[in-house]
Amino acid sequence: MEIGIKSAAFSNFHSSFILVVLLIASMVCLAFIIERWRYFKKIDVNHEKILAKLRGSIANGRKEESLALLGEVEGNPVLSLIQVALLNEHLPKEHLSEILRAFQLRQRALIEKSIGILGTLGNTAPFVGLLGTVMGIIQAFRDLAGPQAQANGASVVATGIAEALIATAAGLFVAIPAVIFYNYFLKRVKHFVTEMEAVGIEMLVLLSMKRQGNAV
Repeated sequence: MEIGIKSAAFSNFHSSFILVVLLIASMVCLAFIIERWRYFKKIDVNHEKILAKLRGSIANGRKEESLALLGEVEGNPVLSLIQVALLNEHLPKEHLSEILRAFQLRQRALIEKSIGILGTLGNTAPFVGLLGTVMGIIQAFRDLAGPQAQANGASVVATGIAEALIATAAGLFVAIPAVIFYNYFLKRVKHFVTEMEAVGIEMLVLLSMKRQGNAV
């Protein structure tokens, strides 16, 4: 009898522990999803529209006007890249290209921030839930040999297995949104990285053409 009580206590402990871990994981997942969603919404501006206004002012050498057209660039990787190019336009093309490349690498690290955590949660949460289920099923079969199973039949085992499967469901509940938003945010990262590379090349061309015009 004492062994049965200890066994039940252990079963309740591990089930509760797994569910608490998954609950914490779901809260972390939600926090990162909200943070990244707000970040991408903030930096999602019409860069082509701004570039269309900048091309004329850059070609005519109106640096202050170009910087004013950019407006507030804090946190926006593409607009910040344009600002860096304008502020360093006096440098040789090779040096400016290296500065822009280094800036792109630093900005990419900021854009990718926290996304890897979502991928990790999406991959590990189902296994954590499965661990809880396996431990619960093991306990259910142990209960099958106990006195309660002999008295109440298979209902004792069925109840234990049903409770164990809750852990798997909880793991999937965490993993599914984590994987969905991980893939979505990864797509957004690729978009902004490509945008930075394209804008960086265009800025080098525009500033090079401006220098050639001034030389003539």
